[in-house]
Amino acid sequence: MPAKPDVLVVGAGLAGLALAHDLRGRGQTVRVLDKSRGVSGRAATRRTPPPEARLDHGARYFTARHPRAVALAEGGVTAGWNRVWAQGFAAWEDGQIAPPPPDGHPRYAPPLGMSTLGRELARGLDVQTGLEVSSLERLPGGWRVHSRDGVAGEAARLVLNLPAPQALALLEPLLLELGRDGLGDLQATAATLRRVEYAPCWAAGVVLEQDTGADWPALSLRGHPVLDWIAREHTKRAGDHPPALMLQASAAWSRANLERRSDEVLPELLAAAAGVLGQELRPVHAFAHRWRYATPECRAPGPCLWHAPYGLGLCGDGFTPDGHGPRVEAALLSGWALAARMGSDD
Repeated sequence: MPAKPDVLVVGAGLAGLALAHDLRGRGQTVRVLDKSRGVSGRAATRRTPPPEARLDHGARYFTARHPRAVALAEGGVTAGWNRVWAQGFAAWEDGQIAPPPPDGHPRYAPPLGMSTLGRELARGLDVQTGLEVSSLERLPGGWRVHSRDGVAGEAARLVLNLPAPQALALLEPLLLELGRDGLGDLQATAATLRRVEYAPCWAAGVVLEQDTGADWPALSLRGHPVLDWIAREHTKRAGDHPPALMLQASAAWSRANLERRSDEVLPELLAAAAGVLGQELRPVHAFAHRWRYATPECRAPGPCLWHAPYGLGLCGDGFTPDGHGPRVEAALLSGWALAARMGSDD
């Protein structure tokens, strides 16, 4: 096993990476574990077979209001890994398309995909991917994390950056085992997590033989029976990127079709998009992806949770660091807030 770090972070989504980046800057040794093959969590980008396309099948873009988030976004623009994609989006309702409202608020989309944001935050970090944490063990003065293959790591402090149901799945067996020892505040944490609710989302990406001819970068759909979002993904990319669409179904449709197979839902999502666009789609490549925990609908209060006596923290977009809704910036703010709380205990 590698040398024991000061902090273990389970989940390489944006909140966990933002936290780990800050803690490392304060001289802490941090290891981040994630079951996926890469970092960024739901700020995910899929690369298709040739003709290669990069499709943001999770978070669509990100905004920045907090000064630190603005500095990150605009610094990325200066460095070249980020760009302003749009100032607003056209809206579809009852078959009519309205132009975007003139709010002038930038929507950022990295040219190489939303996962770029996570990769930038992960620079210099100790990140181990392809490792799924299966259980937690409380040690005297610390934590041991187990995977299905054995012990995955030990540290004095542990952070869970996971959707609430996944965090609960790890915490509840531990609380049952230790509940008689008076861990009342951790029991209260579990009760808080049980109130967090998520909307699911079926997403579909499609590389096209030719562009649709639309003049908008993306379309927000209101009241459509299937779709909530259509993006012309190539408008985020360099000029040689093949024409491509990213579709996201509404929460209601996704929930009603959650347990279907991807090959079953994909034709329906493509047909719905063809109906909105008024033309047949000619896919070169297409896929569907299910996000079971896509968007928090009911969030935990406050920016994060930190239990200093047990060295246990939780962060993510399931918390409420500000009043602007669950989005990429909320995840970043949650991670930064937890790092500040943990740093105050050093």
